Parts: sequence; structure tokens; C-alpha cells
Amino acid sequence: METHMRYSLIAATCFAAICSTSATSAEPTTQVSPIAPKEQSLKPEQVYPPVDSKYDWLQLTSLELLKGEIKNLYDDKLEFESDELDTVFIDWEDVKVLQSSGIVSIGFTDLSTKTGHLLVENGKSYIDGEEFDNSQIMTIIAGDQSEANYWSSKITLGANFRSGNTDQLDYSALAKTMRRTTESRFNLDYIGNYSKTDGENRINNHRINTNFDWFISKQFYLRPVFAEIYKDPFSNIDYRVTLGSGLGYNIIDNSKTEWSISGGPAYTYTRFNEVVDGEEIDDGSAAMVIETVYDTEITSDIDFNTLYRIQYGNEKSGGYTHHAIATLEIELTSMFDLDLSFVWDRINNPQPDSNNFIPKRDDYQFIIGFGIDI
Repeated sequence: METHMRYSLIAATCFAAICSTSATSAEPTTQVSPIAPKEQSLKPEQVYPPVDSKYDWLQLTSLELLKGEIKNLYDDKLEFESDELDTVFIDWEDVKVLQSSGIVSIGFTDLSTKTGHLLVENGKSYIDGEEFDNSQIMTIIAGDQSEANYWSSKITLGANFRSGNTDQLDYSALAKTMRRTTESRFNLDYIGNYSKTDGENRINNHRINTNFDWFISKQFYLRPVFAEIYKDPFSNIDYRVTLGSGLGYNIIDNSKTEWSISGGPAYTYTRFNEVVDGEEIDDGSAAMVIETVYDTEITSDIDFNTLYRIQYGNEKSGGYTHHAIATLEIELTSMFDLDLSFVWDRINNPQPDSNNFIPKRDDYQFIIGFGIDI
């Protein structure tokens, strides 16, 4: 009996434990969802160029950010070779941050220079940590002050070939070379035209101009020497050489427009191709030369350039003469341009040849050519 009761008690205890376990398992389980992190947004003004030893970085006032290579800064126009966009030209006033990875050479408005790592940031600039104001910067050249960094050139070529009933060859060439530093500027320009029809020359004129300028300030400059060599047998000029000196002034000099005027006394020597019997074959006289140059940016891809040079000499040397050229440069690529040029040359008093034939006073040319920036 006692044994029977003990077994009954054990069985009841086990049954109660089983029921308790089942009830616990039947209760719903509450699952805890993970807390999603808050999304962090970065405002455009918080974007800043990284510290980089390989690339230069440029940030515009519009907060656009470019990496690439600083090429130069002239006339408040920054040339920057973007890693993705190729060469771009940026107005200096549109630069918010400019950071060089290597050495650059800086020219200042007081005509001094410094070399080092450049950081431009919010209107202030630093060369190796030394602070100065952005408005003091006049030029930037990538690298040390080596000779190769001072030179730039452009060549424009136009040609026409015709064969058949008429064999004709025409070509025109324009070339410009400039050496520019903070203190000085050297220019060398050439324009030439040649035409031959059925073996006979129709046009054959060439003009070379050169000058050297030394800046006293950002606006004023001395022109210790300027020279011109001109040859045009069809205007009865075997060659004419002009040599002089003077000074100049930059009327406008900003990121979009340059306008300068210069001039001074000169001496001109002319050797004629032919003369009437009894006349001298050559002539030399004092002269006065005045020149103005106007360049402006119409759009980011189109530039308009003009040059007008007048010379006053004695009557036998031509009296009043001028050379005017206006060019529309249309950028096709970073290296190639389509150039449309109009040239007007005038000799007010041309000298007659041996047959007493007097050349026309005015010569006009319209040149279509492709330009190559070197």
C-alpha cells in the first residue's frame, strides 16, 4: 500500500512538471528588431580636397572639385589639366581652394617671386606655410623657375592646292612665340603668304615682328627694343627694317580681356625692289610707331584677338603705313583651333617700280587656318 502511494506521488509530480513546461512553450516569443543606424548626410560645403602627394586639387566657388595638374596662371586665368575633363581654364575669382602636390613658382604684383608648395583657401594663400593675400598673385608656373616653363607657341597654317586647267599653290602661315616671366615678356610673331599660279608668283610677302618688355608695375612697362622686318616685292619693297624703343601701358588686364597700347620713336630703312631711273634704290628715315593689342574671351571656346600697328615715316619710305589683323579663334580641342583671320596692310605712298607702275595702297587677306598650340 505504501509502495503504491509512493509511485502515485512520483507520477503526479512528473505530470505537473510536463504541464508546466508545455504552458511555458506555448507563450508567444517577443523578437527584438535591431536598431537601424541614423543616415549621415554630407553637405556640399563640407567637401574639401584631400591631402595628396600625387595630384593637384582645385575647388571652385560653386563647390565643384577637380583633381589633376596645375599648368599656369596668367592674366587672372588659371590653366588646370583635369584628370577627367582634360585642360580647363578657370577665372581666378572662381577659385575657392587650390592645392599643389608639387613645387610651383609664384609671381607677385610687386614683381617678386617665391617657390614652394601652394595652398589657396578662402581668399588667403600660403607658400610653404607663409601667408599672403590672393590679390597679390600675378602668375603661377608649375615647377621650379626653369626656362622651359616660360615659353609658349602657336602655329596656324592654311593652304590651297589646285591642279588641272590651272596649277595653283597658295599657303598662309602665322606663328607666335612668347616668353613670359613676372618681370618681363618677349614676343616674336610671323605672318607670311605665298601664291604661285602656273609657275608664276602672284603673292610673296613676309612680316616678322619682335619686342621685349620690362614691367615697371602690373600696368606700365618699358619696351627697350622692338623691331620689324617686312618683305613684299609686289609692293616694290625688297625689304624694310624698323628698329625702335618705347614704353607701354595695360589699359585693361583681367581674366577675360586684355587691352594694351605702346609706342615710341624708331628708325626705318627701306630697300626697294625696283626704282625709276635716277632714283635711289634705298631710303632711311626716323619714324614713329604706335601699336595697340586687344584680346577678349567671347565664350569659353571662342576668343577674339586684334592688333593694329601704325608707322609714320617720310614720304619715300611710305609715309603713313599700317598693319592690322583681327582673328577669331575657335577651340576644337585642347591643342587645335580653327582660326579665321582678316589682315589689312596699307602703304599710303607706295613707290613706283622701274616701269613707273605704282602698286596699290591697300592689301586685304582673309585666312582660314588650323592652329596648333605648342
